[in-house]
Amino acid sequence: MPKTIYFFLVFLICSTLSAPASAAGNRPPDVWNFYHFDGIAFTSGPAVDGSPFLAIREKLLPVVLTVQTAAIEQTALPDGTGAIAGICYIQSSGGKLGVGGGFKPYPRLPLLISNEGKEFVTVQTDNHGYFVVVLPAGVYSVGSGPSITVERGIATLVPLRVGKRMVD
Repeated sequence: MPKTIYFFLVFLICSTLSAPASAAGNRPPDVWNFYHFDGIAFTSGPAVDGSPFLAIREKLLPVVLTVQTAAIEQTALPDGTGAIAGICYIQSSGGKLGVGGGFKPYPRLPLLISNEGKEFVTVQTDNHGYFVVVLPAGVYSVGSGPSITVERGIATLVPLRVGKRMVD
């Protein structure tokens, strides 16, 4: 009889604790996350000034948007791949004279993506300075920027400051 009670209590405790853990680990699969570039880094949420922003969703190709919409084109990432999405920009204010997020996007810029020091692919930024590229999982360099790890089914956001600062 006491073993039955202990078994029941253990079962009850395990059932109670596993439900919240399971719920926390299961995000709704149809949720898009929005990120806008604020001149320094990508920030959560769509842009409020009408400038383009990124829609990111696990296992799907990131999308550059200019308005928030529920009808986002869904393109699955191929098996074993991830994505790098980012913006190329020229800093136009801030720096040593003060904190600022002034920037100009750099449109139609070709970006060389390399893997282990070897050229892998070249992509071009769009008219708003954004780029999206699908790559096999691994470590890559985008332009002269830092090394970026691409994970399967995940989009990595990369802001790339290019050119020279226009104002100091």
